Amino acid sequence: MLLCSEEDVEGNHASSAGKVGEKELFYIMSRGFDEKEAMKLLVIAKFNKIIQKIKSQELKDEILEKIEMILGT
Repeated sequence: MLLCSEEDVEGNHASSAGKVGEKELFYIMSRGFDEKEAMKLLVIAKFNKIIQKIKSQELKDEILEKIEMILGT
């Protein structure tokens, strides 16, 4: 949120970080995914807005491969 006038500026930024929510994980798993695949989908979804802004397909692929490697899938 950004509130400002000529002589006064106040800025705030909110972000989300932390563990994948158990409710979200349960929901994805209830659709037939195993835990690792559900976790992978949720993690990629959290990074998706940033990944889509990257112009280099090679870099996008490298990031996704790294996520898969870290998650052990």
